[in-house]
Amino acid sequence: MRKSSLSEDTLLQMLVAAITATLARLAKLRTAGSYQESLAVIDEDLEELLGLKGNLVRQLEDQRIVEMLTTNEFLDVARLYYVAELFLQESQIRIEQGEKVAAQTAQVRALNLFLEVCFAVDNEFLEADAHVDELFEALGTNTPEDTLFTLFDYYEQAGAYDRAEAAIETMLQTTGNEPAIVAEKQAFYKRLLAESDDELEAGGITREHLRRAYQQFL
Repeated sequence: MRKSSLSEDTLLQMLVAAITATLARLAKLRTAGSYQESLAVIDEDLEELLGLKGNLVRQLEDQRIVEMLTTNEFLDVARLYYVAELFLQESQIRIEQGEKVAAQTAQVRALNLFLEVCFAVDNEFLEADAHVDELFEALGTNTPEDTLFTLFDYYEQAGAYDRAEAAIETMLQTTGNEPAIVAEKQAFYKRLLAESDDELEAGGITREHLRRAYQQFL
């Protein structure tokens, strides 16, 4: 899939305005304790964005949602961001209702879709990167293994080496130190050894820390 160019996207500002209006509406409803009405708003917007009822959208694989928003190999990043934001909002509503499992399900979906946004564009898009950080922190060891590996890949590509390290450490915790992941961690440290001190420090890791970490594998 080719990366999207947003510089000529005349619809972007309209979508940003729509997202802002939806968030304001949901915030007002949540403050009033109108959770069912909030969820109904989310379902309405999902249907408008994807052409399917909200309950049907929730049955789709995340990759299917991405495919539905892709035309001629170009992903409609703005609409995907909107869908991800709706799932993030749903997770917050579920938390306030005390529905832990449903909240985590929505958080994972939002995280996966925000990651797709981050991979699809060359620069930061709205608050996608910040939402990725927040959701990873919130989910912790409840993050699925596939999502953790995608996070690890994203953070390394983004030069956020401390967060990449946290993602692979979480993978090791959740898989019981699976040998393939141990090997990937070693390879990760080896790759970082080739980076400059400035790049490492910008990524949140010092060379001294890196050398100590890599020494464990020798």
